[in-house]
Amino acid sequence: MSRLLVVSALLAACSSSTGTDTSPTDSGDSAVVDPNGDPTTVPLNGMCPLESRWGGFEAEANESYSVVDGEVANGVVPLTILEQTLSEGDCKLLKRNNPYCDPPCGTEETCDFDGECIPYPENQDVGTVTVGGLTESVSMEPTSNRNYFFTKLSNPAFTPGKLIELKSTGGAYTPITLHGVGVAPLVPTNTDWIITAGQPLQVAWDAPTAAVRSEVYLSVNVDQHGLTPATLVCSFVDDGAAEVPSSVMDALLGSGVSGYPSATMQRRTADKAMLGSGCVDFVVDYEVLAHVSVTGHTPCSGPNDCPEGQECNMALQTCE
Repeated sequence: MSRLLVVSALLAACSSSTGTDTSPTDSGDSAVVDPNGDPTTVPLNGMCPLESRWGGFEAEANESYSVVDGEVANGVVPLTILEQTLSEGDCKLLKRNNPYCDPPCGTEETCDFDGECIPYPENQDVGTVTVGGLTESVSMEPTSNRNYFFTKLSNPAFTPGKLIELKSTGGAYTPITLHGVGVAPLVPTNTDWIITAGQPLQVAWDAPTAAVRSEVYLSVNVDQHGLTPATLVCSFVDDGAAEVPSSVMDALLGSGVSGYPSATMQRRTADKAMLGSGCVDFVVDYEVLAHVSVTGHTPCSGPNDCPEGQECNMALQTCE
């Protein structure tokens, strides 16, 4: 979730304790009704491809709070299109490439992969966005930056197995309707992951007690300060256990290791729809952070973090 939304969630929490509303986009509407339909059969079309993703919405819960947020632009930022360099089983490695333009692009432009400056995609007003089927009715209007968020939710904001429906009234695009299904809180067996060259990573979590529509999505990054960092992503069947192949783990390590590794797990459902040549998606998820360490790598933020005989490379946050 973006830094803006973290701040927004905190502001909402503070406003509820003082009785002062500081979040003008939080506009719960009792007219928002629960959707009709069968959560076991409603079409769920997955995530948008990165190369055509103009934006999306997310209903996310974690151990601290729940939030609904999203935005839809009028194009794709080239930097967000990641290159797949390896795939095995349920996992793949995605590398970020950095487009280069000479001379540099202007403040309202971005560089594409052909070395040309293009207008930077702008967020669009898609009208009123409502979400039915959550624990509270959600109705959102765009902010001045044309993004959407709603923080006044109980936690978690959804009931496992219940149908959830997001609708927009239109605005810059035709109205959309997207679906999700409430997921149960994700409880990993272990969130202290040790990545070692030549070894697979075993991942386990609480298995669902009934048939579900959800998947478990894993994301790992061990190169926080590289020029072209790679991210490992996996989409697992939500059955309680999975393995990240050693070949993918080795490729991740081979792309570079720097700074403090990070990882997230999500139990989620996803749906998407096309807006002209662009795509918008809707994710319902429960997210958990994992603590990741890499054998032979010591991250650091100062000289006292490194073992004897090593110094902290502050630019890379790595003991050398």
